[in-house]
Amino acid sequence: MALASLALASLGQGPAWKRLPLVEPSGTKQWTGSYTVENPKAVSWKKPKFRYDPKVATGRKVSKVVVVIYDPTIRSEGKRLTEVLKANDPVEYSHILANVIREASWGYINYQIVDVIRVDGFSKKVDGFRYTDEKFMEDRKTGNWQPATTSYRAVLEETGLLDRIRKEDIREVWLWGAGGMAWDEFAMYIPNRYARFAPTDNPWFYRPYDIPPEIGRTFWVMGFNYEVGADNMIHSYVHRIESMAALAYADGIWETFGERDPWNVFSWLELDHPGTPSMVGNCHVPPNGQSGYDYNNPRRVLSWADNWANFPDLRGKPRIVSSAEWGNNQFGYMKWILERVPKFPGFTRYGYNNWWVPIANTDEDLPDLKLPNRGEFVLPEGFPPPMPKPKRD
Repeated sequence: MALASLALASLGQGPAWKRLPLVEPSGTKQWTGSYTVENPKAVSWKKPKFRYDPKVATGRKVSKVVVVIYDPTIRSEGKRLTEVLKANDPVEYSHILANVIREASWGYINYQIVDVIRVDGFSKKVDGFRYTDEKFMEDRKTGNWQPATTSYRAVLEETGLLDRIRKEDIREVWLWGAGGMAWDEFAMYIPNRYARFAPTDNPWFYRPYDIPPEIGRTFWVMGFNYEVGADNMIHSYVHRIESMAALAYADGIWETFGERDPWNVFSWLELDHPGTPSMVGNCHVPPNGQSGYDYNNPRRVLSWADNWANFPDLRGKPRIVSSAEWGNNQFGYMKWILERVPKFPGFTRYGYNNWWVPIANTDEDLPDLKLPNRGEFVLPEGFPPPMPKPKRD
């Protein structure tokens, strides 16, 4: 089918996925809340016809975020847990993430932090268990944590967010706490996921857990730990990118030996394919990596990573890269891989050339960012008026 025939955007009718018939999940339910199948290619799933909408693919979009911080009082210390742990500032880190994503997407995704909710207590788990501060500090010493995961539904209900999400157009919650609070790096509910995206054998690609489906649209909960650095926070977001790119551009199959779709080519590694240059790599293994988390490896290898600046045309010569390319650290590599995620107008038979659409505008309905009137230079209130320059001796 000619690409031109695919570019019939259903403008004025909303995103095309909303008119898909409901497809119930098949296979085995996993701990992430998703359903997996043994052989995705053996399932009779038909990829929905793609409809390109230039208004979705381009411009500046805004996504409202609420930051939720579980920071209980530890009575034996007379302090909040963040003080006891000398933890990082979740609000400061959340702004770092928003800025990193804005830069990496060339301004396409603009996260707006509209509220910060601090909870003086622990999250409720799916089995009803909730830590006391005494039990939490005891288990922290032994590492013998209560095994159940946090209930995302309970988080949204007890913070009053379940009612606010639709009314205020909130698209994501960024959840902060300490080790042992037991939530995932990311979780998301995608309405009619099994019609929109192919079945997969990987339980990590889709992670709805118990996010309330009555939200009615895609909703993300990013899970962060205020005990560790900003590099780990961005690491979690890169895993989100891997999952959505695999679903949207590889039909749920991550296997670089047999597949030649955009995601399996993006994540191509010399480690797996000796004798060929790497592409960009993945969250755990950079193009010159020899194992997971190998972000400080000075080994020099050829990589086609630069060619992704011309996506979807990847033709061009590779060049030598090493860990110096990203500053020999995880934070630098996370930014390096984010910057190479395609963000261009246009489309191929795989979908949007702007990968940030499925990554963060999954339902294709984020509102445009409205910029304020920039017609006049206005000083802040209380800014000093002109005054004589002080004399110096």
